[in-house]
Amino acid sequence: MKTVTTKGGENLVKEEEIEYKIYHWGPLLFKTHVNDKDIKSLKKLCNAATENWSKNLAGIIKDEKLIDKTKYINIVRPYFRAYQDAYKTWYGLHLKGVEVTASWVNFMKKGESNPPHIHHDCHLSSVLFLDIPDKIKQEQKNWKATGSGPAALSFFTGNPQNFHTNSFEFKPEVGDFFIFPWNLTHTVSTFRSNVTRVTVAANFKITDDNIFEKKKGQNGKAKT
Repeated sequence: MKTVTTKGGENLVKEEEIEYKIYHWGPLLFKTHVNDKDIKSLKKLCNAATENWSKNLAGIIKDEKLIDKTKYINIVRPYFRAYQDAYKTWYGLHLKGVEVTASWVNFMKKGESNPPHIHHDCHLSSVLFLDIPDKIKQEQKNWKATGSGPAALSFFTGNPQNFHTNSFEFKPEVGDFFIFPWNLTHTVSTFRSNVTRVTVAANFKITDDNIFEKKKGQNGKAKT
């Protein structure tokens, strides 16, 4: 509930408080920030990846590799607790847990891109930014044309309409972590610099298992 104080009209002698509500519509697009320690752990995990995953993906990206999904969720679990809270606020529902169906690293290079697409066989998708070289940031700063510019991340829902918010565009920083529904269309534009932009993507299914609390093994020690 919000209130706003307004000046009275010609026939009114005092200010008036007017209460109002704003209702959320559409999908939950969640953004948080991952700390430096976890970024370092994720980079180590990605550098150990060897299995090519490009054939399963929409990106026009040559170097996309599958990473260990168990190690991945162990690193990002605290951020999913924050997502759990946002999910309850947005949908009015309790998100008990998620299962990682796949996680992979994208080493995106000059001239590559990710066309508008959605993800299948999952409920939620995500992208986490590990490295944004300074040359890309300079390209974005120098961009003079229309649109969101080089290496931008864009989300779209439905067709453009008057008095609707149908899209969001971002120029992410290292550590930015987005979680969104599987069918929220998104895209990444190309860039010209001879550098590598590194992101981690993952898909999830909602489950009845509570991943937000560590379980105890038979020896009484917490396990993840």
